[in-house]
Amino acid sequence: MRETGTLHLRARTATELSGGERARVLLARALAVGANALIVDEPLASLDPGHQLEVMALLAARAKAGALVVVILHDLAIAARFCDRLLLLDGGRLVADGAPDAVLTDTALARVYGIIAHRGTVAGAPLIVPLHRSH
Repeated sequence: MRETGTLHLRARTATELSGGERARVLLARALAVGANALIVDEPLASLDPGHQLEVMALLAARAKAGALVVVILHDLAIAARFCDRLLLLDGGRLVADGAPDAVLTDTALARVYGIIAHRGTVAGAPLIVPLHRSH
């Protein structure tokens, strides 16, 4: 609970938690097991931007410490910033596999998401901003 910043919530029941608090408590529960592998599906849902960054930094630290961390995300900028390897799926099929800059290409973004996006960097961090549909 310390790692996820939820220690102060320990006496509250699940029905008293906001969606973001509940998500962070569930992550704390998963981390408490101490498993060498962690699969998290949309761990940033219901979290404010600050907590999103904290959760991704925590998961990245776990991966750097040797754990297998698989994260399902729809936020392209967060995926590009925190993930070493991306698997891009479309309709359950693998479209691309590799480093974020090799996977999140203009062609792949248009094909899978039907978007044109601005891609760049800010302070060394990758930035992907969907601009419009690519019709």
